Amino acid sequence: MSKMNSTVFDAFRCLNLLATGSRAFGIREIGRELSLDSAKVTRLMQTLLALEMVQQDAKRKYRLGMGIHRLSASAIHNSAFYTAVLEMLEETGSHNVSIVIGVLSGSHVVYLLHTRGGKSIARAIGNYESWPIRDSVIGIKLLSTMSDEEIVERIGIHDYHLLQKEIEQARQHQVFGNAWAPGDYRLACIIPGMQAAIALSNIGGDKVDIDSLRQFLVSAARKISGESFPAVQ
Repeated sequence: MSKMNSTVFDAFRCLNLLATGSRAFGIREIGRELSLDSAKVTRLMQTLLALEMVQQDAKRKYRLGMGIHRLSASAIHNSAFYTAVLEMLEETGSHNVSIVIGVLSGSHVVYLLHTRGGKSIARAIGNYESWPIRDSVIGIKLLSTMSDEEIVERIGIHDYHLLQKEIEQARQHQVFGNAWAPGDYRLACIIPGMQAAIALSNIGGDKVDIDSLRQFLVSAARKISGESFPAVQ
């Protein structure tokens, strides 16, 4: 990794720490968390401060600045992905079954969308909850697209053995289904062309038509993918 690439990489690591930490961090704390020299962290923070990507509080600790929020708002507003997701949600309407879209981040799944019965669409977008892969049907479905070696590298041999049966099942079916708890059956499928998956959770009751839900999930995944990746004319 070149010096420039290394600097950019470490700057993004710092921003990610501030974004996921839900509190302000001092220079030494950032250095300890990311195994970086305090002098380097200071230089990075000075640059990010000048770009308004971070801000400093009265205790000289750092948190995300308005620049990063401005960038996030522009990215979501101009995102074909989120446009397609919003259209899908508007067509679907409100119901008890939750719709979830997630991506992998290390050994966790980060939710980009998580609807809940009775909650507004605004609260569903940008949810950003994080769960261990083993606790998410989305995580298992995304792991199933990887080789066994890649899975072990990501989650470790212990969790790989715990999830091996589910991963094999997810590889065999376009829509992977699993009973997580009484009254909570979950379905997940890959969004074509993306390193992301869409899922339905809180599926319960004797009258639930699982086949119809599978078809809905595949249709929603294709719609999101198609909106995000238009065919070349």
